[in-house]
Amino acid sequence: MSPASAKAPQVVGQNWYREYYDRKGADRNSLLDNPEVLYQSLAQEAALVRALQCVRPTRETARVLDVGCGEGVTLFTLLRLGFASDNLYGIDFQEQRIVQARQKCPSIHFMHGDATNLEFADKTFDLVHEATMFIHSVDKNLSREIAGEILRVTKPGGYILLCDWRYAKPGSAAHRAVTSRRIAGLFEVGRQTSQCEVLAGPLLPPIGRFLSRRLPAAYFLVGALLPFLVGQVTTVLRKHS
Repeated sequence: MSPASAKAPQVVGQNWYREYYDRKGADRNSLLDNPEVLYQSLAQEAALVRALQCVRPTRETARVLDVGCGEGVTLFTLLRLGFASDNLYGIDFQEQRIVQARQKCPSIHFMHGDATNLEFADKTFDLVHEATMFIHSVDKNLSREIAGEILRVTKPGGYILLCDWRYAKPGSAAHRAVTSRRIAGLFEVGRQTSQCEVLAGPLLPPIGRFLSRRLPAAYFLVGALLPFLVGQVTTVLRKHS
């Protein structure tokens, strides 16, 4: 992929996020300002914790990379769970979000960069995480390049956590569902990786946001009784030794 073509999907992504927040408002995903967000966020964090319980990394020494880290929410959670800040790395193509993340926690290694060309040596990380990135990566070649880079920098025997939406937004050209079949193709499940676990996360946004605001006590019960309404799952992959 040429430099020009590599930048094009990033520009599309930046424009999508800008238009999204212009349309929905700056507090769209604010825990304090928008009651629709709380249980969606709790469900995502619960899936991450359960994934880590499955993986059982050595928190004091595990090197972790969050690809598409945004403002660092996942890495801040790992810090709270006992991971060493000096072993935590985050990369995102939106420079302003990286600036904000650095201001919040300078001891974590936040980098503005390209997920198709990670500036790390092969087999660097014990754990690589992504959240809601592949749902917006609709270009097949770009998606393969990102997945290839994630595989490259993951240590043999290390783990990849994919926290993403398994349904696309109907009628949207800016979304592509992150199905188990798509994951198997991108990460060569059965050849380079093995699937260890698939953990339920947030409900489909219209339902999850409604319940979070109007009927929070029913949120997790609805997900348990009607699992097809779970929109986001965390898939745990292990890279073969």
